[in-house]
Amino acid sequence: MGRRMNSGADVGGRRPETATDVARKLPAPPAHPIADTPVLIGEEQEVFARCEAAIDTLKWAFWAAGKALQIVRDGRLYRGTHPTFDAYLEDRWDMSRGQADKLIRTWPIAESLFDSQSNGLTPIGVKKLNQSTVFELVPLAEQHGVEAASVVYRTAAAVDGVPVTAAVIGAAVKALPKSEKFDAKAATSAVRKAVEKFAVTARPSIPKRRGAGSGAKRVSVRQPDFADALPWDSPDTLNEVLRRFMRPEDRAALAKLLAVD
Repeated sequence: MGRRMNSGADVGGRRPETATDVARKLPAPPAHPIADTPVLIGEEQEVFARCEAAIDTLKWAFWAAGKALQIVRDGRLYRGTHPTFDAYLEDRWDMSRGQADKLIRTWPIAESLFDSQSNGLTPIGVKKLNQSTVFELVPLAEQHGVEAASVVYRTAAAVDGVPVTAAVIGAAVKALPKSEKFDAKAATSAVRKAVEKFAVTARPSIPKRRGAGSGAKRVSVRQPDFADALPWDSPDTLNEVLRRFMRPEDRAALAKLLAVD
């Protein structure tokens, strides 16, 4: 007969720290900075580290939750309080089985990508990770393994100037060679080409300035009405509009184009 376990019970006399505990341990927001030195003083460094640790829990919550849910499900740790895993999900977390299954399917990929930092994935690439992006890799991971998914993500993240979004990863996965066996070399080549192509087609083109010459061809624009309304005769206003509506990476790409024009 197994020992009955209560949800949230102490483990070895200690209750695991929760996100609520982390939040309560944070100090009250200060009315003004503790110091005005360029470099944070010791007290500020400690508070800053605790704050970033708290924020980090939100970023990686889907990974931790998915892994924890699988442990609870496979170990039947819910049996002390609930007859089924589904009942536990609904009663304890107000979560559907579909939501739980999605989290469970994504966490191994997230963990693999995080652990692969030492193998070439930069911290920036990991920082962009989120559940929707990882979920695009799930079918690939389930067919060819987590390492195959990691190869695709690392390759996409290595393409300069292209943010790693769910749409980008989705395009990369679709471009993979159809084969029963995953070929890392062929996959890397296909993913790089797909991501570079995606960057070109997804980025809005910029029309040439009016009056640039009768022989100059006007570059097509996805939103001509918006382009015609741009304040071309006021550089400062135009700069403000572009900064407001263009992504940072698009502004950087435009700056490079103008520099060689």
